[in-house]
Amino acid sequence: MTDMQTTDRLITRKAHSYLARPGDETTHIYLLIDGWAARYRLLSDGRRQITALYVPGDFCDLAWRRTPAAPQHVITLTPVRAVRIETATLERLVECDPLARHVIRKKAHLESEWQCEWLISLGRRNGLERLAHLFCELVERAGQVSKGCGSCEMPLTQVDLADITGLTPVHVNRTLRQMRRSGLIDLSAKKLRVHDLPALRKIAFFKSKGAETDTARDARDALNFFDIFPADLRQAPSKALSAGGRAKRSPHLSRRKGNIARTSPNRGTGIATR
Repeated sequence: MTDMQTTDRLITRKAHSYLARPGDETTHIYLLIDGWAARYRLLSDGRRQITALYVPGDFCDLAWRRTPAAPQHVITLTPVRAVRIETATLERLVECDPLARHVIRKKAHLESEWQCEWLISLGRRNGLERLAHLFCELVERAGQVSKGCGSCEMPLTQVDLADITGLTPVHVNRTLRQMRRSGLIDLSAKKLRVHDLPALRKIAFFKSKGAETDTARDARDALNFFDIFPADLRQAPSKALSAGGRAKRSPHLSRRKGNIARTSPNRGTGIATR
């Protein structure tokens, strides 16, 4: 059995499968519907630095629009379901459609913002602050927030957390125990629960991006832009994309008959329409 199944533009891959290796031709990008992926650089002595995380609703990797070949590895951390979009198609759409251009520019801006914060963490935050900031980011990007608490799926291992934050696995383990004892978080069964989100944000010097980080809405709009209709996505909906409490229901954008019209969200797709 292969690690990839393809139905038109919809692909599924098992956990720990490569979406790209350095030097692979970048003829397309992925819009993640379910699952998590990571980009990383591997040094010649085997040390790894994870340079980006992709969660449901993210494009993987928008930088491929401007590069002929992938510069780093991109691997799935969990089973993944994604829409594969040809870069030529994406460029034509961005050039012709101001709404599509807005979505892509917004996603690129947010990616740049998170990358800047990762750089600040590696350069200036201590171990506790680095993990606190990462957890705040993941809750905002891939989880839900309610009454000062937050939660999200957590497929990352302690080795993964170390390779993101530039710490050793031993340091990560010690810091996680400290955070648990302080009543800040609970991390078990691949689920992160933040019991005191305001306190964690204060520790991390975290600046919330709020409604800007509505990956579910962006994913629904993107699916419509690329004419992905319900028949293409009749499998179970993503838990991350269907997480409630983060955004109001937003109208969809219909491109049928060459017009951009406001309609109700698509029914029967893998993207929940809360």
